Amino acid sequence: MFRRFKEEFSFVIGNVFILLAVWAFIDFAHLLPDTYYSLYIESLGGSPLIIGSILSASWLVMAFLQLAGGYWADKRGRKALIVGAGFARTLIYLVFAAAPTWHFILLGELLIGTVTIAQPAMSALVADSLPPEKRGLGYSLSMLAGVTSILSPIVAGILFLKYGLVAGMRMAYIIVSICWLISGIMLLRLKETVKTEKTGFSLSEFLKEYPKAFRECLTIWRFLPKAMLYLFLIFTPLMFFVRMCIPYYVLYANKVLGVDEFQWAVLQTVNSITFYCSLLPVGKMVDKIGRKKPLIFSSISGALAMALFLHGNPVGLYAFSVFSAICNVLVFTAYPSLQADLTPKEYRGKLLGFSNFIDCLLGSAALLSGGFLYETVSKMAPFLLLLITMASTAVGTAIFVTEPKVKQS
Repeated sequence: MFRRFKEEFSFVIGNVFILLAVWAFIDFAHLLPDTYYSLYIESLGGSPLIIGSILSASWLVMAFLQLAGGYWADKRGRKALIVGAGFARTLIYLVFAAAPTWHFILLGELLIGTVTIAQPAMSALVADSLPPEKRGLGYSLSMLAGVTSILSPIVAGILFLKYGLVAGMRMAYIIVSICWLISGIMLLRLKETVKTEKTGFSLSEFLKEYPKAFRECLTIWRFLPKAMLYLFLIFTPLMFFVRMCIPYYVLYANKVLGVDEFQWAVLQTVNSITFYCSLLPVGKMVDKIGRKKPLIFSSISGALAMALFLHGNPVGLYAFSVFSAICNVLVFTAYPSLQADLTPKEYRGKLLGFSNFIDCLLGSAALLSGGFLYETVSKMAPFLLLLITMASTAVGTAIFVTEPKVKQS
């Protein structure tokens, strides 16, 4: 059995091992403040519309840096961008910790949006480092590294009970900063996966190259199969409505359904436990039966989760946490696996840059729209729209998505 286990996970060396260790740190850290993020902004004077506006502005900054990030990831390599962004986050999260008003949260989110220029490089490095026949398992394992975050909502709840909302959140952000410092040091050991033209960075050179980066990322579809375009067109609208709802789950649960802060932490913990217990079985399933069926199941599970959340029954909320986790583990494993199967290595950075650009651009609009709908139309409206879109995505995936006969290396 040990020999079989060793063979199954023989790819967990080098870059893969380093990234797994990093994700174990940062996933635990990030979910600490995420548990009460919207309530924290409210306590600093922000309204639901301001919460959406803050995140919208951050995602707008992210959008226009993703194209440059994808271009540079292919041209200059993955490592420099990833390491630089890691150390930058160490300082940025101290802004969140010290924020006296919501305006400083806005500044922090804009800075976070800037360092996500490294996101295409990170995604490309992962795809480069995983063998094609192990991608489903590899992506599952990459998320399993965040199993440490199961404890995060409970730790956040304990900080809330002991220190109160504001002081507890400040401590949580300091922990995030420390974890990014440790992670930055670990990322220095990454190995580059592509040949680079040159290294170095200057603002003038960045501005000079940006139009070319923009142009090359937009024209990348000429070199990709139509199946990749269909996959992109089906799941991109879904992510719009997902982003629309994210900041308002805790507000809706707390203000409308009467879920107290600690109970919300327990629900989040149930979600995390389900997510991490499902990862390896789902990863194996994605490698064995293909990527399409898990994608269909993910949308069905997501639609069921939304229906349970809106119903608001106490028992149903725990079922919502379970089905929501299953939806996430299916899509986060199957989608990147199929994307990597369809995309040659030399184009991955640009494709991910373009995909992230569109996702962030739509995400910016979605977060602003979600705040408007939640505050002025109906608190239920964003979640109803997501439910409808989940059902539509399941149908679209079944009809249009296809898998390649030969997977890209």
